[in-house]
Amino acid sequence: MLFEKVSLTDRAISHLRNMIVAGELVAGQRLTEQEVANALQVARGTVRAAFAALETENLLVRRPYAGWSVKEINPEVLRESYQLRGALEELAVRLLAGSMDHDKRDRLTELGQRLRSAEMSGVAEDRVKADLGFHSGIVGLCGNGLLKRQYEAISGHTEWLYRWSELNWPSRINLIEWHQPMIDAILAGDAGAAVKAAQEHTDRSLSDDERDLNNQNK
Repeated sequence: MLFEKVSLTDRAISHLRNMIVAGELVAGQRLTEQEVANALQVARGTVRAAFAALETENLLVRRPYAGWSVKEINPEVLRESYQLRGALEELAVRLLAGSMDHDKRDRLTELGQRLRSAEMSGVAEDRVKADLGFHSGIVGLCGNGLLKRQYEAISGHTEWLYRWSELNWPSRINLIEWHQPMIDAILAGDAGAAVKAAQEHTDRSLSDDERDLNNQNK
């Protein structure tokens, strides 16, 4: 019975995470344990555990007297997310640039080709998958298992923000232009240049999201 309860909670977490990331549950939307329990046909305790897990993933928030709601997107959320993700990715590109071999070179080239294909297709879902896949792919190739696990822990939050940005400002960036400096520096084995390119990528992305969010809220 214990394993089944855990499985139900895991399924509830996954289902709710997917709904938040996809925008089916919008930023700021209030959620109640009973309504979600009824919709998923599970016990309120299962939903409560799922809510707590998603709060840890920075997708839900709980406020006194207001209950649970989907996290709202504001400048602080954007800044903190990009700062953390950027720090992890800067370490990843540094490690990868310093450990390139034939297999890693082929894999990185493949990730770049997927960006190019997605940019040429103009299909939103292709763009999302290629962009997120590029960044997670670099982390996966860097050879640090702990770094990879830490990055995976924020992957839901990262995808949520990316899809929100792509939904509001579709195709705002050129995937090739924005990622090629990182690819070139890593392939050249230049760790310093790779870190600089990653920093510029993060700073540019944050600046654009903050600017457009501010314009949207005027």
